[in-house]
Amino acid sequence: MIHILRFIPKCCCNINMIMNHVKYISSNKIQFHIETKAQSEDNVSQKHVKLNTNEITQNDNELGKYFSSTRVVPVILTNNEPVLLPFDEVPGPKTLKYLYNARQYLSEIGTQITAGFLTVGLNIGSFLNNRKSLKYLSVLFDRYGPVVRFISPVGGDIVLINHPEYIEKVYNMEGDLPIRSTLDCLEKYRIEHRSRNFGGIYTVYGEEWSRQRDILSTPLHNAVDTHIYGINEVCENFVQKVYGIRNHQDEISKDLYKELHKWAFDCIGLVVFSKKFTMLDTETVYSQCDMSWLYHSLEKATEAIIKCESGLHLWKILTTPAWHTLVKYCDSLDNLIGKHVIEAENAMSHKKPGDNSSVINCMLKGDDRMTAEDIATVIMDMLLIGVNTIASSMSFMLYHLSKYQLAQKKLYDEVKYMQVDMNNVNSIKKNTPYLQACIKENLRLAPPIPVLSRILPRNITLDRYNIPQGTLIIMSTQDASLKESNYEDAANFKPERWLQGDASDYHAFASVPFGYGSRKCLGQNVAESMMTLLLIRLVQKYKLQYHYGDIHLTKTFIAKPNRPLKIRFIDRI
Repeated sequence: MIHILRFIPKCCCNINMIMNHVKYISSNKIQFHIETKAQSEDNVSQKHVKLNTNEITQNDNELGKYFSSTRVVPVILTNNEPVLLPFDEVPGPKTLKYLYNARQYLSEIGTQITAGFLTVGLNIGSFLNNRKSLKYLSVLFDRYGPVVRFISPVGGDIVLINHPEYIEKVYNMEGDLPIRSTLDCLEKYRIEHRSRNFGGIYTVYGEEWSRQRDILSTPLHNAVDTHIYGINEVCENFVQKVYGIRNHQDEISKDLYKELHKWAFDCIGLVVFSKKFTMLDTETVYSQCDMSWLYHSLEKATEAIIKCESGLHLWKILTTPAWHTLVKYCDSLDNLIGKHVIEAENAMSHKKPGDNSSVINCMLKGDDRMTAEDIATVIMDMLLIGVNTIASSMSFMLYHLSKYQLAQKKLYDEVKYMQVDMNNVNSIKKNTPYLQACIKENLRLAPPIPVLSRILPRNITLDRYNIPQGTLIIMSTQDASLKESNYEDAANFKPERWLQGDASDYHAFASVPFGYGSRKCLGQNVAESMMTLLLIRLVQKYKLQYHYGDIHLTKTFIAKPNRPLKIRFIDRI
């Protein structure tokens, strides 16, 4: 550390000579000679520091003309204890800081309008002025470093991080009952329109979340083995549908993302309801068909949630069109799911207690069984999050394989003669290491939920800044996974990186698409198994090609492709 020994005289004479004694002393570069001189009056030892240079030649008597006999001795600091910096020192956009003191004067309406407009407009606008992309929040980190404080004129401030070590630190201090930020619109809907204090597995926290997790953990993990024949059949139906709807350029003339969305819906329907949904075979939505209307309501509710959670949150004080749509289709989802729950409850009363083929049945059994209303809420979250994230991941998986032909060839060589073992999903994964590496690499480049959040249960130190308890931490895991400091050639699709001997050297928190710890995604096994089964079928039958512009993630809470997936499915001979 650099220490400054500054002598400031109080008199006016000979000031030039005094200033010659001002020097910058480095503890690492300048040697000190320490002498001990006894002080007879107070018997206190003083350390006299002399520099081993020719620049200071005056003796102590000259200094005595201007200073008292008590000598000023520099204190040599060590690096044993880091210096902690206060929360106010965390760097970040300053546009809204000037309005911070006016927070208490804003009315409820003014609060919502001002917060939405200024937070989105002014703070982000400062980066648009530099003509830089806001992709993955990287501009914020490029300017301010790995810890960024985002100031809002209302409510609590937000801290953004992208360094793997800091992400790990946040996860490791969250405890058994971590708190994440919720989807405000869903929380408001359930409290005001369904009279429910607890949300589903994604939005709830605390003891209620722990109870739901304990009930769902085992059946969700084992669900694929239970329904592997049905899931494989849905995957085969998708492959055959692709064959039938291709145009003369071997592209899907319809929306390929929507077809993948239907495939995910049919698979999740098997896992949750133990029923064969056939949305892949359905082209027209019928309000009289429960399955068709359930899917339609899921689509519309997802669109409404995205609109409500983006931009100005006027729905908190006004009945906006997006809020009206959300209430309408969430009501529809709740009622249709509740109908399935009641049917399952009635069916269980006529079956043996050991009969357990669906997730709903698991929630209806045991001393800690859940009510039908709570089950409907949990299932709604599973459909809203599960179907959309799996469809997003599979979309980018096909895109990356189409764009990187060498990777696709290696994958085809691995699975071209493979026969799917219907008795054990784990054996399928074990025999397809390159396919699993492709899935992992795809999720690194395009995680369906690009940012993860936590609310700090206690104070934490990040980059020497003291972050107080209750602060919302947003972890930009996608930005971390795209940094060259974390992965070599980070922007490219290279599944081989996960099969090399030095793969263990990658920081474990540089890519965490399923989260970590007690709130890690319960559906990880379901998602990876569904993608594995479909990829084997598709790559065995088709060669994938893509000849258009690059596809990126949308800036929504569940990301999806920002342009149509015009992938060519060419028959393999």
